[in-house]
Order: sequence, then C-alpha cells, then structure tokens
Amino acid sequence: MVLAMSPISDVFRSRIRRFPSLVTCTTLDWFSEWPEEALLGVGRGQILASEVDLGTDLDACVEMFKCIHQSVEVKSGEFLEQLSRRNYVTPTSFLELLAMYKSILVQKRIDVGESK
Repeated sequence: MVLAMSPISDVFRSRIRRFPSLVTCTTLDWFSEWPEEALLGVGRGQILASEVDLGTDLDACVEMFKCIHQSVEVKSGEFLEQLSRRNYVTPTSFLELLAMYKSILVQKRIDVGESK
C-alpha cells in the first residue's frame, strides 16, 4: 500500500502523533532535489509532448525553466535560514511551472492572433 502525504502543513504532524505506527511500521521516502540533467530531460520532454512549438528556442526555454527552479530552491534555503520557515520545492513544482508556461503561451498566442 502506498500512502502519500505532504509534510507542508500541521495536518501531517497531527496524523503522525495520532497514528505513531505510520512512522514505526513504514518506510518514509522523502523526495530530494532533481539533478540538473533530470530537470532538462523532463522539461524538454514535457514541452515536446505538448502542442506548443518553440522551434529553435526550445533549448533556451528549457534552460530557463531549470534556472528558475534551481533559483527557487536556493532562495527557499535562504528563506529557511532567515525566517525559520520552510518552502518546499518539489518535482511537482517544476511540472506546474511547465504547465503554467504552456497555458499562458497558448493563451497569449490566441490573444495575438485575435488582435491581428
């Protein structure tokens, strides 16, 4: 059985306190940062799989996505040091960044096409 919970809120802590066997009888798998190659590969794959045609700008855009994601990871570390508050940057965050970019790009292309 697979049980997935986000450690972001207090709900996670309260469930662990109510059900201690979640810790003692299970294996916790904490997701770590994606390496640079994984970010580039997933970014390229997601863009190519969609109907968004970036042409010669594909590699530059994928590099931009990687830089954005890694800079958020760095700033999240600084945020933790300065304010003692966590900001989780997960692989899902990277996928959401790609999805948001694709949807905004499609909408802007439609807007420009209608304006013409």
